[in-house]
Amino acid sequence: MEILSQHLPSGGYGYSFPSINIKPMTYLEIVGYLESVPSDKLSKYLFDIRWVGADDPNVYNCYIMDLDYLIFMKKLITISKDLVMNISVECPHCHKKIEGQVKINDIMFKAADNAVMEGAVVTINGSEYNIKPPTVREFEKVFQKYLKYRKVEDLDTIKLISLVQEFDTNPNRIEDTIVNASHEDITMLMALKDLYFDRVEPIKLSCPNCNKNKSEKERRYQTVRVNDLIVDFFREIINNNRITGDKIKFKQARLF
Repeated sequence: MEILSQHLPSGGYGYSFPSINIKPMTYLEIVGYLESVPSDKLSKYLFDIRWVGADDPNVYNCYIMDLDYLIFMKKLITISKDLVMNISVECPHCHKKIEGQVKINDIMFKAADNAVMEGAVVTINGSEYNIKPPTVREFEKVFQKYLKYRKVEDLDTIKLISLVQEFDTNPNRIEDTIVNASHEDITMLMALKDLYFDRVEPIKLSCPNCNKNKSEKERRYQTVRVNDLIVDFFREIINNNRITGDKIKFKQARLF
């Protein structure tokens, strides 16, 4: 599948390549993935970077904000030929299942702003730092340090640290500054996370049981993060690719 750079969450800002190509996995590749994928979150994220990067080397030249979308798209094209996915989640209020469909056109991004992509100067704990969205390759250099030493194990925090250009020259200070942020600095870090990482809008599902006879204003919705939609490859493939009776034709039993 060819994904045009302009259709990525970053809008392909500054990319020298027109598109990224990703491939659906075969049965054997899914088996290999499930057997090899690490159980801890950080190691799994590196595994997924290498997994998608094997399809197209330009994945490493994408901004990190595009990576989660590419990982999801590789999973989606693996389980669905028509890029439509049947999903089922539990309503947190009545605990009944909400059934729905997600189409590729349902996945929306917050529009990338050129000024945001150019970076910024931010003040944290009284000191100024240069902020710039890292490419996957640049993020991986930071990420590898945390995989080795495990000083910080929260993926979102590591992504925030990777934004700070001064990390290369003073990693301990930058880490301490981010990890020990307080008050308005926490608000600022949450704003940076929203600007540079959380670009894909969650999917909204409506519970027919809870919202029966309610106006649009009164309706309650369950939001689902796109990257939480695909957990079990084989279960999702079965749910989204039902077979008909002519797929398996048993031979007639012989009479003795």
